[in-house]
Amino acid sequence: MPVRLRTVISGLVLAALAAVVGVFVTTPAQAASHYGCSYPNICLKNGSYNGGTKIWQAWSPGYKILPSGDQNVADSVINTKNDDSIWLLDTGTSPDRYLCIPADTYVNLGSFAHPTRGGTWAGDVDVVQIWPSSDDGMCSGTNQVRQGSVRDGWRP
Repeated sequence: MPVRLRTVISGLVLAALAAVVGVFVTTPAQAASHYGCSYPNICLKNGSYNGGTKIWQAWSPGYKILPSGDQNVADSVINTKNDDSIWLLDTGTSPDRYLCIPADTYVNLGSFAHPTRGGTWAGDVDVVQIWPSSDDGMCSGTNQVRQGSVRDGWRP
């Protein structure tokens, strides 16, 4: 086989191999905005996540007491963070109750029964805990919304 033809065939084989390998290479998770909440924010809305009015947003980790006018009015939440879960807290109960929202999740709070007040979580959030980047973005090891309680006196 002539050298030129062998070079062309080798080049075609390498190009085909590169194309096949490229199919199996994964890309990192892409940041995304959802329903008017830009990455990397957590947004609370009055009304549904896909049509309500944004009433509050934050991005930095920590314990966030909502302004008095925004407490106990949110109907939905959007978590655009790729790797941080959040807790929506109702601190008006004893013990405090939380609804854990995994990374990159948006939900209507009326879809979740409140364990102590009766009714749903809609209108019962007064604090948001944004977990730091060391968090795995999950809730109790799953990508599903979970709820629970924390003992009195745990707050920062």
